[in-house]
Order: sequence, then structure tokens, then C-alpha cells
Amino acid sequence: MARMLQSSTCEEQRSVVRFLWAKGHKPSEIHRDMRGVYGDDCMDRSNVSRWCTFFQEGRVNLSDSPRSGRPTTAAILQNVRGIEAAILNDRRVHLFGPMKKFLAGKRFETDVEVKSAVRRWLHSNQTDFYEQGILKLVTRWEKCVEKV
Repeated sequence: MARMLQSSTCEEQRSVVRFLWAKGHKPSEIHRDMRGVYGDDCMDRSNVSRWCTFFQEGRVNLSDSPRSGRPTTAAILQNVRGIEAAILNDRRVHLFGPMKKFLAGKRFETDVEVKSAVRRWLHSNQTDFYEQGILKLVTRWEKCVEKV
């Protein structure tokens, strides 16, 4: 009896598909066997068939091909430096201005006291305070992106 695997990567499952395909198994057989080992984490039957077709066409790479359109991440060095420069150039950007005013002049002996004061400040604000802040993020983000 096969053991159930708790986790796997896409590449791992694709390599199993490639191995069983190379041995001459049909996609439906491959999926049935994989389902017994991977359970609910198993790729679906249509993807098994699709990968069998890829392998038949000569594909050997198990990783996803790059896609056109928006990148999966925008945290490339150029963008990070551009945003850092935008923040440094505009010193009027204050992330915690209202909280800074609330805490001004207060002294704290421990981290627990600081956390308690911040918690009080967070709970003292009305819902519209947070709504307005979130809406402002859109325009701030657009400004950063335009400067990059």
C-alpha cells in the first residue's frame, strides 16, 4: 500500500508524471496512481494530460514557463531603490503622524507600557479614520509608482 505524502511541489508531481509517462502509462492511470499518494494535493486529471502532451512534444523543463503580462512580484532592485528615493525626497511622508501626536510627551518604562498605549490609540480611532487612511494609500502608491 502506498504512503500518503503530506506535501509536494508542482515540479515533484510533474517529474512523477514524466516518469510514469515514459514508462507508457496513460494519463488516467497516472492520475489514479498519483491521487493515491498525494491525495487532495494531487494535480487534477486535465493537468496530468496536459503535461503528458508537453512531454510527448519534447519538453523536459518541469518549471512553469514565464508568462506575459504583469510580473508576479515587483520587488526588483530598481523598484525598491526608486521607492526609497521617492520617500527620501518627500520628507512630508509621515506614516505614524497621528500616533506620534498621541504619544508626544509621554514616558514609558517598559515595552508593555508602549504596547498598551499604542493599543489604546488604535482602539480610540473611529472606523472612518482607518477608511480614510486606506483610501489615501492608493494615491500615495500611485505617486511612488509614477516616480519609478
